[in-house]
Amino acid sequence: MAVLPPGLTQQAFDQAIAEFRAAIGEEWVFTSDADRASYLDPFDMGDQDDHASAAALAPSGVEDCRKILEIANRHKVPLWPISMGKNLAYGTAAPEMRGSVILDLKRMNRVIEVNEELGTAIVEPGVSFFDFKAELERRGSGLWMSGPAHSWGSVIGNALEHGVGYTPYGQHVETICGMEVLLADGSLVRTGLGALEGTKEWQAFRWPFGPGLDGMFTQSNFGIVTKMGLWLMPEPEGMAGVSIRVPAREDFHALIETLRPLRMTDVINAPYTIANGWRQITGGRVRSEVWDQPGAISRERMEELLAERGQGWWSVIFNLFDSPAALDLRLDKIRRAFAEKLPGATIDVQRWEQGQPQESWMRQEVSLAPLGVVDWGGNPGGHSDFGPIVAPLGDRAEEVYSIIEQRFLEYGKDPWIGMFGISSRALIFVADMFFTRTDAEETERCRRLFRQLCDDMADIGVGLYRTHLRFMDDAAAMHRWGDHALPRLNNRIKAALDPNGILAPGKQGIGSWEDGE
Repeated sequence: MAVLPPGLTQQAFDQAIAEFRAAIGEEWVFTSDADRASYLDPFDMGDQDDHASAAALAPSGVEDCRKILEIANRHKVPLWPISMGKNLAYGTAAPEMRGSVILDLKRMNRVIEVNEELGTAIVEPGVSFFDFKAELERRGSGLWMSGPAHSWGSVIGNALEHGVGYTPYGQHVETICGMEVLLADGSLVRTGLGALEGTKEWQAFRWPFGPGLDGMFTQSNFGIVTKMGLWLMPEPEGMAGVSIRVPAREDFHALIETLRPLRMTDVINAPYTIANGWRQITGGRVRSEVWDQPGAISRERMEELLAERGQGWWSVIFNLFDSPAALDLRLDKIRRAFAEKLPGATIDVQRWEQGQPQESWMRQEVSLAPLGVVDWGGNPGGHSDFGPIVAPLGDRAEEVYSIIEQRFLEYGKDPWIGMFGISSRALIFVADMFFTRTDAEETERCRRLFRQLCDDMADIGVGLYRTHLRFMDDAAAMHRWGDHALPRLNNRIKAALDPNGILAPGKQGIGSWEDGE
């Protein structure tokens, strides 16, 4: 069934499509039902058609993008730029506004530069983590990239969406240093020191003369990032993989208070993950094999399953990076801290040194393994994440965790909750909602649960780090301070840079959210 951009007649849209074909080549303009269906979100928590596209365009480079922008501005065709569209659980390639035209940048897939001396790289949007890993290996590079849980997507796209990994460089947005950005009017801008002709320092320093603008183009619709500079980690001398089992639900406060000082003093020098009991019982099974009653899996049944596996109520996993001798010192401090505050915890360690083969526990190998859990609740399965940002203080983390767990149970969903200690001063909660995509009642219940949690978190001053496109307006509305001053400022910037509103309308609630509606 044909889908049109809002406000356009079929005749007007046909004219725009004809001009797109003339501009970039007929073979790179996709209008068939099958082509458009390939950009739908397979994990949408509702009707996929709510976010259907009208067409898709695949430019080969900046000049193709400029031609597309000129036509889109003239015909008022909304564009939805994607790097590769693998932002699973958050919308993948689908647009927030139904009827938008996908601007698919996957053909722009060059690794432009890898600088071994400075530990930097420049890449285009279509470079996946698989591609990047292969290129570093082809070059015999001494640099490591930081990869996310699944590696299907774009290096640029993941960093722009504040994605995370497992090395000291795991806060990927913090590794960005210099962008080339195409604005809605076709202007091409290089941020930071890239604004100097002939510069050798573009990827060397984030804070040049004047405002630092890289962050402005993350999680926004202010421009199209066509190139990005990244910092990479030199291969470490050694690693230690640490796995900690903490026995009781009541240990959570002490666990947070133990981890925070270790992370703040850089004893733990990479992100850590925490998984609750429900999150640990899924490996190798589906839900129907362990629970056949209505509602969420009970705490009692979950604890039985944990006991069968010899697991604690909480699981903590992280890697340490240092020389072998320094790793000994780090591990000694960690063991002493847990012995003092959580003597019932069990700590297991695996070691690696340069020259040895890499193993799966190191989380350096690119992988799609985490996608295996999607059908946990039913087939065809789907999931989305509720991801609040929380200070790693025992009382605060306990407050947020208790609200989320209780709401999940109230709505009959398993509280599949984890946390990511991404920095020394922040925890990102990841509360996954699994659902059967064909079950209308269940998906509607999940939508209500998500919006209930948005209200709950806003009431205590907690916001989200990212969200599925279906809930972008809800997440923007949580920023209530100053009569929603921040969302209003975002709208003002959007109006100045993109007066026709053609770039990713509705992304992050920018341009579509107004007065809390």
